[in-house]
Amino acid sequence: MVNRSTERTDKKVAATYVAVQAIILALLIFVDFSFYSGISRFRVVGTLFEWLGAIGILLSAYSIRTSLTAMPLPKERGQLATNGLYSYVRHPMYSSVLVMSLGIALLSGQGVKYALVIALTILFYYKSIYEEKHLSQKYNGYTLYATKTPKFVPFILKRHSR
Repeated sequence: MVNRSTERTDKKVAATYVAVQAIILALLIFVDFSFYSGISRFRVVGTLFEWLGAIGILLSAYSIRTSLTAMPLPKERGQLATNGLYSYVRHPMYSSVLVMSLGIALLSGQGVKYALVIALTILFYYKSIYEEKHLSQKYNGYTLYATKTPKFVPFILKRHSR
């Protein structure tokens, strides 16, 4: 049984992760950091990444439907998703947001936006650790799922020694 103090702390930490994520994404999407009128050399790749990321976000949301939440805490009546993109990576929503964000940075050609993508990657790394702690407490099968499924990048899994 989780006491109320721990539950409040968890909700505050979760809300902080979401707030920082929202700030980074807002800066990435809405703020123009260019001090010159440069042309992106990566227009096709950037556009492709944006679309792949957006499609990944939609497919991820569809896979978890009623369990979807921005908070890195599982919903009380949520279910563990291991189908769709979740069969390839444990955090396809984060991966998709990162791919889309990289597309935005590539299209802008602005160094600050590349730095924001790096910041978002670091944030998602720590947010996923926090989230996985709670997922493994809520779902009996999560630990086994985590040993068989890469965190962010498909087909890349640390080999565990036997």
